[in-house]
Amino acid sequence: MELEFLKNVLKIDDTEEDVYLENLIEVSDIYITSMVGETFKEDAKLVKLSELLQQKLINDMRENRGTEVPGNTKTDRIVLSILDKLANYESEIIWAIK
Repeated sequence: MELEFLKNVLKIDDTEEDVYLENLIEVSDIYITSMVGETFKEDAKLVKLSELLQQKLINDMRENRGTEVPGNTKTDRIVLSILDKLANYESEIIWAIK
């Protein structure tokens, strides 16, 4: 994800947070890839889903200024379903081949 694209999504005009946002882009990409692997990157639609997830993760981390999740936070079903879809892409390929 490009910094300028993210700043446009988050409606940020200045450069004060650029280094922080670049770190969040990198961390969120590492998180998604470590959770689901890289196979999903072969499918353009799943890449779009992963970008949506990345935007959400970055926005959440930016608003909370950290990665801590309070104990009373509800599970985000959209995040879980996107992670599940991305993670299961490889098994969908194998199933289609059989």
